[in-house]
Amino acid sequence: MSVFVRDSLSGGMVEVGRDGKVGLYVCGPTVYDHIHIGNARAPLFWDVVVRYLRSRDYDVTFVQNITDIEDKIIAKANAEGASWQEVVDRYTDSFHGRLEMLGIGLPDVEPRATQHIPEMISLIEELVEKGHAYAPGNGDVYYSVESFPGYGSLSHQNPREMRETEKGQTDDKRSPLDFALWKASKPGEPEWESPWGRGRPGWHIECSAMVEKHLPEGADIHGGGTDIRFPHHENELAQSAAAHPEHTFVRAWAHHGMVTFGGTDKMAKSVGNVLDVQRAVKLHGRNAVRMWLLQSHYSQPIEYSAEILEEKRRSYERLLRLYRQISDPDTSSELSDELAAGLRGRFDEAMRDDFNTPEVVATLFEAANRAAREISDRPESAGEFGSLAGAIEEVMTVFGFDLARELAVEVGGVRVRYTEEPGEEVLGLAANRELARRAKDWATADRLREELAEAGWAVEDTPDGPILSRR
Repeated sequence: MSVFVRDSLSGGMVEVGRDGKVGLYVCGPTVYDHIHIGNARAPLFWDVVVRYLRSRDYDVTFVQNITDIEDKIIAKANAEGASWQEVVDRYTDSFHGRLEMLGIGLPDVEPRATQHIPEMISLIEELVEKGHAYAPGNGDVYYSVESFPGYGSLSHQNPREMRETEKGQTDDKRSPLDFALWKASKPGEPEWESPWGRGRPGWHIECSAMVEKHLPEGADIHGGGTDIRFPHHENELAQSAAAHPEHTFVRAWAHHGMVTFGGTDKMAKSVGNVLDVQRAVKLHGRNAVRMWLLQSHYSQPIEYSAEILEEKRRSYERLLRLYRQISDPDTSSELSDELAAGLRGRFDEAMRDDFNTPEVVATLFEAANRAAREISDRPESAGEFGSLAGAIEEVMTVFGFDLARELAVEVGGVRVRYTEEPGEEVLGLAANRELARRAKDWATADRLREELAEAGWAVEDTPDGPILSRR
């Protein structure tokens, strides 16, 4: 079975994976600062896509680059009095650490721009030779937008109406729309040898070179944000199509919507309205962040607010409680089998139709709510949902929630279970409350429950000990 992706270039659905293989390229971070939850949307979403495709036996090659040379990196290094390599290493480590906080795996290939200077120079030479680029003699090389008739097709713009994308670099350009492929070195900047003199590559040429090297048959899917559809992806397409018109560069372009703050402004470091991933996980928990991002279609913008994240956390906890009720079943009833088959079928249908994660999440809750109503009517039926528990676990594991993993710790002779790390103080409150309950000291137990609630935690009493969850 194939997967269909809505292509930003054609606007239509494009079939990928027909031969059982999928080459995926996603534009990764420019490593000059910690990533915020807006930056995390793409890696989290594509992590889920890769998990799904591999669960269906596709041979996936996932490439996500690191831009490790760019004006922002140089500016950060100058501001800190550090080397650009120190800035790159620090924030690459930070990027990896924050992916781990969200349970996001690393790509199969994570190429860095500076590791591909020879490939970029070779590609630029081809563009110059074919008349699509020119060197004015000052050490710079520019792409000639006028030389490529298809320019503007990806962003659906008319070149005559486009804005200039590289202001301050117009003196030697034939047209304001032309963009830099190679930049002559400036004092104190990193530089490499080239046929045009010492310098460094422009931003756009990086991904063209890396796609061609690591996905030589072309990318089945090229992902990135709507904010870089123009000019970055437009320029990538122009470069690669002009240099190698006989070769397929990308079969389907998939652009994810921006995270907005307050419903209007894009979350961005330049605006200052960002929420660092580390802070988001501490405030809401990684499962809430995942639920929030996956309950909207990747192509649409999504709003952040603390209230929205808390609602998603409560939704996840409800689903988790139902799963716990049915995850150690005696049998599978006819209703269980019906719900499990419906969930698995809709899961495949939705994911194969442009990776429709919100449809999957909606189906999950529909199945869970139907089971919960049955258990409310017949409490003994909690042991009859074996097949549904298996289907929920399969879907949620692909979505990165890892339901099968439950953490527990022994505190003062009390086993306390939890899915999000609560910290020593909260664990102590939960353990002391359980000891108070055993001693039938209900006043103390009630007081400790209130203290837990004030700290943002709910406690569920079970015969095997308390279970903590974020409120």
